Amino acid sequence: MDELDLLARALPDAPPPSPEVVARARARLDGAPRPRPRRRPWMMWAPLATAAVVALVFSLVTSLAPVPEAAKPPRRNQELFDLADRIEKLPVRSGRYWRESIVNGQYMSGGGYTLALSAGRETWVPRDAADRVLTRTWVYSAQPATAADRRAWKAAGAPDQFKGHCGDSGSKDCKPVPVGEGPRGCVYWRSDHEGRYPNRTVGDFTMAELAALPADPAELTERLGAYHKAWVARGSKNSFEEFLPTAANLLGAPIGPAQRAAIIRMLAALPTTKVVGPVTDPLGRKGLSVDLGVPGGTMTHSGKPSKDLPVYNRSILDPATGTKLAEVSYAAREDKDWRVTEGEAMAFNANESGWTQERPGRPKGCREK
Repeated sequence: MDELDLLARALPDAPPPSPEVVARARARLDGAPRPRPRRRPWMMWAPLATAAVVALVFSLVTSLAPVPEAAKPPRRNQELFDLADRIEKLPVRSGRYWRESIVNGQYMSGGGYTLALSAGRETWVPRDAADRVLTRTWVYSAQPATAADRRAWKAAGAPDQFKGHCGDSGSKDCKPVPVGEGPRGCVYWRSDHEGRYPNRTVGDFTMAELAALPADPAELTERLGAYHKAWVARGSKNSFEEFLPTAANLLGAPIGPAQRAAIIRMLAALPTTKVVGPVTDPLGRKGLSVDLGVPGGTMTHSGKPSKDLPVYNRSILDPATGTKLAEVSYAAREDKDWRVTEGEAMAFNANESGWTQERPGRPKGCREK
């Protein structure tokens, strides 16, 4: 292939010369004297011409090559999107009963140590609506919050009663809390005929409705709109934007990995959501702390003078399954009456859930409702 061929291929769209132009060129060639060939200049010109043509072709080809994409910056709340990508590939589990254990607690400090005052509920929800729901509940008991607190409690003589925040107030309403008392009390009742899921903080779901939740974030958001309308009909003043973060409570419900991933993606895209980072939950489990932008509340001091403590909330997600492990309330400021520092954990709601094939036998002392 010579230079002209190369040029022709580089410029395939160039039109051929007209017959008139060809005739004039031939006439000039026939009438003009032919000069003697000069070998040396041509030998010097040939490689230069070839190089120029090749450079032209290279320039054209380069201009047509696709421009490489710039590296995309990580998305906001990338940790949540990564979590959703991981868990949606998990296998779908099933069973006859959905077991859910909930522990509600409050931290009480005094005497150089902290106790966790807790109560709980354990529920077995049958897939079959004709079956019964078994619920065990237990009353408050106090235990040292950590191993260090247990050592300090023992060093203080292991007192079997504790007055907590109001220990120095002298209030008659401040009753001591027993320390070391185990759980007691349970109740056994029949589920309603529609087999509705007991946790109704997001909506009034049947087990079948939970199983049918969309696995697409956009469709899920649209579906949740119907449940928000139901809350508004009952008197709720929260907007739909304020309602959406409560969908985090569905992460502990009997749904599949793809549905759980859709909820997490929806939450990650909300402007109020912010990833806080890795933490250890109140039950000692590793988790990912997330601020969903839900307004904090207050805790009421039982001593005198009465004083409320503002708190803010964080949700803790399981980094392996995406389930909601806990919700923790933290002190929004330092308070000498409460004897707390800003950011100190004040109360919690911890969850553990999963499918099981077996339901426990009726515990001794349970009554039927």
